Amino acid sequence: MKTNASLTSIKPLTITIMSLALAGTVSASQNQYGMSLHHELVTTHNGAITTQPQAAVNAEWDVAAKQVTQITDGVYRIAGWGIGNIIALEGPEGWIIVDTGDNTEYATQQRKALEKEVGHEITVAGILYTHSHYVHGSTVWLDDNTLVFGHEDLMDNLQADAGVNVLSGNFSTRAAIQFGMLHPEQGEDAFPSMLGFSINKLTGDSGFIAPDITFQNGMVETHSIAGLTVEVLPSQTDVLDSVAFYFPHQKVLVTNAINQGSLFNLYTLRGDIYRDPMRLVQAADLALTRDIEFHVDIHGAANIGKDSAREAITYFRDTMQLIHDQTYRGIAMGKDAQDIAEWIYMPKNLRANNETYGQVESYAKQVYNARIGWMGWDVYDINPLTKQQQAKRTIEAMGGVDKVTSMAQTALEKGDLASIQWSLFLTSQLQNLNAMSDQAKQIRANSARKLGQHTTSANARGFYISEAILHEGSMTFGNETITHYQQLSNILGALDAHKLAHSTLEDNVQYLRFMIDSRLAENKQVQFNLRFTDKKVNYALELRNGVIAITDNPNSGKTIELTKTDWDKIILGKSNFATLDEELKLLDHAIGR
Repeated sequence: MKTNASLTSIKPLTITIMSLALAGTVSASQNQYGMSLHHELVTTHNGAITTQPQAAVNAEWDVAAKQVTQITDGVYRIAGWGIGNIIALEGPEGWIIVDTGDNTEYATQQRKALEKEVGHEITVAGILYTHSHYVHGSTVWLDDNTLVFGHEDLMDNLQADAGVNVLSGNFSTRAAIQFGMLHPEQGEDAFPSMLGFSINKLTGDSGFIAPDITFQNGMVETHSIAGLTVEVLPSQTDVLDSVAFYFPHQKVLVTNAINQGSLFNLYTLRGDIYRDPMRLVQAADLALTRDIEFHVDIHGAANIGKDSAREAITYFRDTMQLIHDQTYRGIAMGKDAQDIAEWIYMPKNLRANNETYGQVESYAKQVYNARIGWMGWDVYDINPLTKQQQAKRTIEAMGGVDKVTSMAQTALEKGDLASIQWSLFLTSQLQNLNAMSDQAKQIRANSARKLGQHTTSANARGFYISEAILHEGSMTFGNETITHYQQLSNILGALDAHKLAHSTLEDNVQYLRFMIDSRLAENKQVQFNLRFTDKKVNYALELRNGVIAITDNPNSGKTIELTKTDWDKIILGKSNFATLDEELKLLDHAIGR
């Protein structure tokens, strides 16, 4: 009886899953896979060869020219210096500036442009940060009594991206690749829109000022700034320190990345923390509860009028929910990440020509991986051959290195997109085998360039074109020619005395964890305590099991007194642990000194 009851109880579930599978049957006309790859190409004003949607981004986002535009009485949009708009509002007691731009050079121009538009010099009462990305022109907007407002986690996020952080070099390198920072300014490899950044995004002078007043995470707050009432709305979008600002008397909503005209970049190829589409839906739903007549996002064109504002926010909201829900539906149907990327469908009016930043396939894979992880249904993936072994056997099966190189050239010459993709795949096998001849490098460069030209996605173009110029030996940074991305990561992530001096002691001490080579540390053990006399802070450290464990609880080892400057010299390699105590030479060995 128990067995029969159990079988009976699972029948409805079986029927439901079968119904989902039948409903998910895709006809050829409904297949949208690779929709961001277009056949027709155009040439932009700077010589870039690209697709029409990518060429139209500047006009679509209303950033084709540097401009200050009045949105309504006392509200201005400052645009055209990049993809990040600055929003300025005039209050009875001064001005509010929302976000401050990419660097102090741009901010200087933007402030002058605003003051020219309004016909007089302004006094800034408050600087409001929507999030941690466009905060580097603040000193230019700062006046005698200016207060700076931002999320309580904004500082931590800034440090994670660019401070004393073991990943900062990787973050910066992948950003440089994606945004085409090392691409030429003219010619076919130039970036065709403002979705690409110049190198001053990395090297420009930062005038960032830390917030004086912080917003509590997840809370709706009301502030009076410059005589204006400002509602702070939780609005986690691309980063967790993101907020929106609603000005009820003006009926103005200022948001970060909640707009139409381009599908929100739910997954950025440079890598980032998971952007959960449902938290984006929640941010949009909260915004839609307000009486909005003017919606200005820091990205894209302004939306004037209630209908236009609601349409833009609703578009953003519904595209995010669709990607989430359809990915989950695909999981229930037994599909893995790649299956879902090939299968997922979005109404054409929402998707067509809107994949100008990222692409839907990437978004679906990210949602799958966040919920299920990397494993699909192919058991081969549990213990696959190493990349080199797999490439070796694949190339042998295809007739050898010369044969595969010839096949890649032939595929490239066919010229259709599928053949170009195949050519790139073949050169990936050669690359994994360390068998890249000069001919193979050029084939790979040509294949990557072609795909970069044919994609509407700025993310994809950045990676494709960067790959092309890398293999052609024309990628440079400063006086160095970059031959491998790790080389660039080492440059951009390198520690120096200035960076360490301006970072917290906590970050500098914790950095030691990532310097340990577990192979060199095997079977080594030592414990000790540090007392920082200048900071009045103690740490207990122990090398064991291939890690350096750092706590606040004293251990039975020696206590060593030093200053933060002393510690920074050790991290930089200007002095060794053995100089603190002979027993600590084990640590020097564990970090390869």
